[in-house]
Amino acid sequence: MFNYQLLKKLHGNRVSQTIDSPIMIFDYWELSDAFVALMIVLVFGVLFYSWGLMILLLIIALGVGPIIKRKNKPGIFFHWPYRRLWIELPGVINPRGRRKFSD
Repeated sequence: MFNYQLLKKLHGNRVSQTIDSPIMIFDYWELSDAFVALMIVLVFGVLFYSWGLMILLLIIALGVGPIIKRKNKPGIFFHWPYRRLWIELPGVINPRGRRKFSD
């Protein structure tokens, strides 16, 4: 049998057990961007058959979206609407007042 220890030592990369950065595709798109693009193709390319709108949304999702994500803090697409549009979701994530939620 072959011993791959030398190849592993020379060419291998150590991987930690936790993922502290997003999984990247071609070092530009995050995995979530790829899934958003697939959903856009499914909804606007297959179901509604609207090619113009599909191409526009793909350009926004795969072209403009990563640029905005790189220039701002993580979570910009989640935090910006809540801050600008005064959206409130009371509950466990955003409790209102001094309510007790557990014993």
